Amino acid sequence: MKRLLLLLCAACCLAACGKAPAEAVPDLIPRPASLQPGSGCFRLPATLELACADSTWLPAAEFLRRSLPDGVTVEAACGAKAPFTVVRSEGLDTIGGYRLSVTRRGIRLEAGSYGGVIAGMATLRQLLRSDGTIPAVEIEDAPRFAWRGFMLDVARHFFTKEEVMALLDRLAQYKFNKFHWHLTDDQGWRIEIKRYPELTARGAWRDPSTHNHDIRCSELARELRDASYRLPEQNLRRDEEGRLLYGGYYTQEDIREVVAYAASLGIDVIPELDMPGHSLRAVACYPELSCTGRAEWGKTFSTPLCLGNDATLDFCKGVYEEVFDLFPYAYVHLGADEVEKRNWEHCPKCQQRIAREGLTDEKGLQAWFVREMEHFFNEHGRHLVGWDEITDGGLSPTAVVQWWRSWLPQTLDEALANGNSVVLSPVEFSYLSAQNSRSLAKVYGFEPLAGIPEEEASRVLGVYANLWTEFVPTFERACFHIFPRLFALSEIAWCGSGQDEFESFRSRVNSHLKRFDEEGWNFRVPDPDGLCDRNEFVDSARVELRMPFEGLTVRYTTDGSMPDSASTRYEGPFTLREECTLRMRVFTAAGNAGEVMTARYVHHPLREAEEVSGALADGLTATWYDYRGTDCAGIDAAPLKGRYEVTDVRIPEGVSGNIGLLFEGWLDIPEDGIYSFYTYTDDGSVVKVDGETVVDNDGAHSRIERSGQAALRKGLHRLEIRYFDSNGGILEAGLIDSAGVRRPFAAGMLKHRRDA
Repeated sequence: MKRLLLLLCAACCLAACGKAPAEAVPDLIPRPASLQPGSGCFRLPATLELACADSTWLPAAEFLRRSLPDGVTVEAACGAKAPFTVVRSEGLDTIGGYRLSVTRRGIRLEAGSYGGVIAGMATLRQLLRSDGTIPAVEIEDAPRFAWRGFMLDVARHFFTKEEVMALLDRLAQYKFNKFHWHLTDDQGWRIEIKRYPELTARGAWRDPSTHNHDIRCSELARELRDASYRLPEQNLRRDEEGRLLYGGYYTQEDIREVVAYAASLGIDVIPELDMPGHSLRAVACYPELSCTGRAEWGKTFSTPLCLGNDATLDFCKGVYEEVFDLFPYAYVHLGADEVEKRNWEHCPKCQQRIAREGLTDEKGLQAWFVREMEHFFNEHGRHLVGWDEITDGGLSPTAVVQWWRSWLPQTLDEALANGNSVVLSPVEFSYLSAQNSRSLAKVYGFEPLAGIPEEEASRVLGVYANLWTEFVPTFERACFHIFPRLFALSEIAWCGSGQDEFESFRSRVNSHLKRFDEEGWNFRVPDPDGLCDRNEFVDSARVELRMPFEGLTVRYTTDGSMPDSASTRYEGPFTLREECTLRMRVFTAAGNAGEVMTARYVHHPLREAEEVSGALADGLTATWYDYRGTDCAGIDAAPLKGRYEVTDVRIPEGVSGNIGLLFEGWLDIPEDGIYSFYTYTDDGSVVKVDGETVVDNDGAHSRIERSGQAALRKGLHRLEIRYFDSNGGILEAGLIDSAGVRRPFAAGMLKHRRDA
């Protein structure tokens, strides 16, 4: 009997092993199209043998090797049998599709292109656990868009070849396949052009003590006690006279090395040498390229190249001839954005060009230049890419338009209607240099094809994330801006996203950030929620934070001083009874520090509601002024352009150009309480309730959120919102609920008099 029981137990154990539960699969970004967990796992041997069906795919093995634990090597060969096989499958798409099968016995990766192999390897890198195992899984996956890009500006601040290559490895890990390299701008020329040696001998260097961006970075380093704002020693040198200079550039050999490394990662490098605007460094080195012979600033932008001068065209073509030799790709970026066309109005040579070519105006002159350069590009087997300003004055249907001005959707509409292919990098979602706090959900909510007719959607090549580096002097600071928002763009480009999926995405982000922390990579530690910039209380204020993920430590001060790792630790909700300036900073387990959060707490009694006679209508009045300024105070002193009745706070239809808006009316408060307001704007905005400033988001700036509270009794309270825009076009305003969710003012809360 005892023997029978033992046999039965053994049989049950064997049956249980045969139906082992599925392995937990590490969180993947971007989310794959299809994933089926299996049972068990593949354990990496000391030497992982890899058999590849195509010899041109062998470099992908090195991409995988860099993520393997110490002591594990990869031996890759073509055609042999091995525990890890990489095979070609003609049924998979050629822009990155793959199938991945992991069992206890081995790994099989199928792809239709090298891009698919790299995408599969990227998934394997994320699946790899710290104990050297990969969970059993079946994945079938393919990208949504053919172009999944990232733009790095190395002109405002320089990043070394090694830093660029480290970033490329991360881009490949998150399935990006285009690297847009912004190599020249007003602040620096970063690529060796042998025909014009002064471009790097002089144009790559500047005096940091007189340069506004460098001065501000030094100030931030001191104010925030943040070394990531300090200019790196490796990018500083002294000239023959002993003056300290900042800068750097890439030799042509450096460029070739980066291009080859990117190719091994399945990434195409698209160079941009910005012309005819953003060319101040070129003009400083070769003054004859400008209309005046001087490098200077106009009313808005810098001195452009003189397009009436044939020698200027020779310069542009000579530069790009060397560029074509360095970048063996079909697409090259001309830039062509933000051009100070007023210079051309007063230049005899430019006016002669306009007359000789039968052009209408200076917009036509820019369009003529773009067409000339596109013809030159085409002669060399290249396609021209340009910022969306190339739609001004007429556009060839063969150019690729990179749409960035989200406040001018008509430029995107014009490009698509003209038959052009487009790449989307709208400032509202894709500019990673803008304010980082509370923006992950905003970026994840970007739907690239929203509002685009179905018949034109196929001309959307893909999406980009852009990092401009005016105030990003170090690689550490760059990573702070890039991650984790790049994860959101990765998912949007690969598989799409949705706000209903954001909580799942945020959970996956947190696990990736923990790995980043362990690996010593910088990133922006997500802020806890629960604070406004300006907070009001009647008797006392309860400070209660909602933490973004576990394992974080918050340190704070109440005297306005900067918190550090020795400051008071936040252990849970606490009460404030006195006015103070609360400063908080989040630290990860590895000591990675987030941004300093500052919250002012002020005592204020409940504001009494206003008695308003007569009938009120829903909504607000909005008055548009022809305003070109740098703060909200002067908006209503500018010339009147129009009046509107609006149901919510946004830029009214038809308002463009110089924008100053004044929204007026009342806010109908449902019950006594403390209400939290916010604006998210580019440029400035101010919210006043009952004549008092509640949200101060004033000044010329890129997109920033500011928030503030008001203690209000039930009833009507006068509301005034001011907003101006010089070059951004983003306006959101509303209330923050108890869960920290930003919402527009609810229907029925906004009131106005029709005869106002």
